[in-house]
Amino acid sequence: MRTAIIRALGLLAAIGVSGHAVVETPTPRRTGSVQRERCGSAFTAQLEKDTASPIEDAMKKADENYNCNAYLCRGYQLEDNLDSVQAVKAGDVIDFHIDLIAGHHPGYANVSVVDLSTNQVIGEPLRYWADWPDSTSGPPRNDIDFNITIPETLSSACDVAGKCAIQWYWWASKNKQTYESCVDFYLE
Repeated sequence: MRTAIIRALGLLAAIGVSGHAVVETPTPRRTGSVQRERCGSAFTAQLEKDTASPIEDAMKKADENYNCNAYLCRGYQLEDNLDSVQAVKAGDVIDFHIDLIAGHHPGYANVSVVDLSTNQVIGEPLRYWADWPDSTSGPPRNDIDFNITIPETLSSACDVAGKCAIQWYWWASKNKQTYESCVDFYLE
């Protein structure tokens, strides 16, 4: 039995299981050529290696070519994600699914609308969890499968693609790791 456990742990290490959590639905921003240009190849390669890893892992790879903000949508660029921008209306309900790969790092999480020019939250969080991941919330688990409602108060703040994004944010406080996913949208 001990040998089987050691082999399994070795296999997990060999295939690089270091991921933790990422938005799976709706389609979040991903890496691309514009990000590679702005953030550098080494930084981008680390994010491509594990899309659910903490931002801090990629920051360790940042070199002289790094010229982006990793803590705004993981450095993923709108220009690489134009095909996934969603047109929404105030009051629309959007379903989310978080792919929770390793949830042994407690912290807090929220979903907010973020002003992309300032990296500031607009209004109050749309969802907030003081203790995330919350394995006691299900089934079904309302920390990995949930929805948000587009606020009536956004009006012209988010009327063009590239002004705002819906950001899922998890801060794993014990090990000081940041996880983010952004969903681009604009109000119709």
